[in-house]
Amino acid sequence: MAIIGVTAVVLLEQRLEVVRDAARARDMRTAWVLISQKMAELELDKNLWQGQGNQSNGDFAEVDPDYAHFQWDYQIVRMPIDISDPNDPSSDKKPRELLRLTLALRAAGLEEPIVLEAEFPIQDKNTEPAVAPAEGAPASGTTPAPPSGTAAPGGGKK
Repeated sequence: MAIIGVTAVVLLEQRLEVVRDAARARDMRTAWVLISQKMAELELDKNLWQGQGNQSNGDFAEVDPDYAHFQWDYQIVRMPIDISDPNDPSSDKKPRELLRLTLALRAAGLEEPIVLEAEFPIQDKNTEPAVAPAEGAPASGTTPAPPSGTAAPGGGKK
């Protein structure tokens, strides 16, 4: 009877460990989905990419109340980058800067925070944006083929 009791305890402990591992895997997968979504939101928010930088924090309760324990914080910092040529000290390159985004996600079930970093160039205010082609004109300079079954330019069927 003692052998059966010890065996049952060992099997139950292994079963509990499997359930804990599955919960950790679920939390990790959820965390990666949430941090990816947040990174996309931050990249698309044009107001964040102005000035010297920005920072904020929060949680994912607005996505789903069950995700309130997943907490995020980000920091955007303006950083100088060196583009000088070390082999040509006489080259005088204009200094450049970029914006570095660091996004971290923390949760009770995660051993370490998940950290994503991205770097974005700062658009020079003096450079003009590329001129877009006129509406309806192809960008490549060639005439696009019409959909099948429609008349091709010149009146013939294609």
